[in-house]
Amino acid sequence: MAEQKNKMWDGRFSRPSAELMERFNNSLPIDQRLIEEDIRGSKAWAGGLLKEGVLTAEEFTLICSGLDSISARYRAGEELFTASDEDIHMAVERLLGDEIGEVAAKLHTGRSRNDQVATDFRLYVKNSVATLVNSLTRVQKVLLTMAERDRDVIIPGYTHYQQAQPVALSHYWLSFFFILDREKKRLHAASEGADILPLGSGAIAGSGFAVDRSALAEELGFSRITDNSMDGVAARDFVLEALHAIASLGITISRYAEDLIVWSTYEFGFIELDDQWSTGSSMMPQKKNPDSLELIRGKSGRFLGNYTRFATTLKGIGLTYFKDLQEDKEPFIDSYEEMNLVLSVCEHVLGTLAVRKEAIAEKLNPFLLATDVADYLVRKGVPFRKCHHIVGRLVGDCIARGVELTDLSVEALREYSPHFGEDVQALFSWETALKGRDIYGGTGPGSVEKQLAKARELLNNA
Repeated sequence: MAEQKNKMWDGRFSRPSAELMERFNNSLPIDQRLIEEDIRGSKAWAGGLLKEGVLTAEEFTLICSGLDSISARYRAGEELFTASDEDIHMAVERLLGDEIGEVAAKLHTGRSRNDQVATDFRLYVKNSVATLVNSLTRVQKVLLTMAERDRDVIIPGYTHYQQAQPVALSHYWLSFFFILDREKKRLHAASEGADILPLGSGAIAGSGFAVDRSALAEELGFSRITDNSMDGVAARDFVLEALHAIASLGITISRYAEDLIVWSTYEFGFIELDDQWSTGSSMMPQKKNPDSLELIRGKSGRFLGNYTRFATTLKGIGLTYFKDLQEDKEPFIDSYEEMNLVLSVCEHVLGTLAVRKEAIAEKLNPFLLATDVADYLVRKGVPFRKCHHIVGRLVGDCIARGVELTDLSVEALREYSPHFGEDVQALFSWETALKGRDIYGGTGPGSVEKQLAKARELLNNA
């Protein structure tokens, strides 16, 4: 019988794996990132085996000491892995054997890689999501600072990329803040979905050793344990939830990146990115390209692709464990690492961009006040649909004649409706327009102050 080296499962086999199969089966380049979670889970499992009498106190101490040594060596940057290490679990078990000898072989008692990897990955997802939440909170803090700074800046608000109504720039930054807060809730929900301990589920039917799973959950920081061992090893819905939360966040940030890209163009000129977060052209010396924002926008497709990729894999798998599930880590790890980078870049881009107030003021077209004129007529007793028609005709005539709405005298306005009075002139002020939208959630200054207070409260409770 041919001897196989470094294979923990070789008893049933008479021939070693083909070299190509070794490479095809190997997940270590990806799942080595889970080494700390694997070590934590193994130490907790060793504690459970100690309580069950499978390990002596001396063996438990030796195992934990060996695992701590592996962790320290990894953190020190030592090259630990070999080509024959199939995955992070096998690598740690081999390394533990090198550290402490045959006692290491006892650690896997009553445990399968099926519940082991599910535990490791749930821990990793929880930790990763917590990191993203912290990064997202930093972006929100920058947005709050910007909103407090830009209270008095009035910009054209757009629908269909056509000027619609004047809004406070603070109101715009706060819209980003509040939608990010909903994205944060989605991340928290994803973390909650991962917060269930499968360890003790064994391969499929549950461990043959009555380890206290609730104690394991408490030690590893899980709020609850899985109720069914088959579900425990098969479930990857928590990965989908996390991938979806990241994809949703990516889409949201992409939409705002698109706005800022447009705002940074020569034609708009509302903002200018700091040189540190821009690039130039290899041919055109005048160019200053918003590549940071474009990459932020572009990566949203990557996040959505990772979600779709794993969802497509998962849909064809029955219960319980299949090697297809090895494909869960790469899309999540990629999405997590790239999103954390996106959030860091976003924080710096927002924190350093310059608002060009003069350019914004030049783009404020008086037709932005058309809705306010219609509302004025409503308050004079004219039905809104009739007001809409009157003001629409008024705007059309102004455009045809090449004049602004604010150029018209009261007498000229009365040609369209006798309800126009001298008080209509008070409408033609950007500040008045904003004050007229002081409903809760609106762009009026009082409303914006309430939004700022709410944003501060959310950050204080984060």
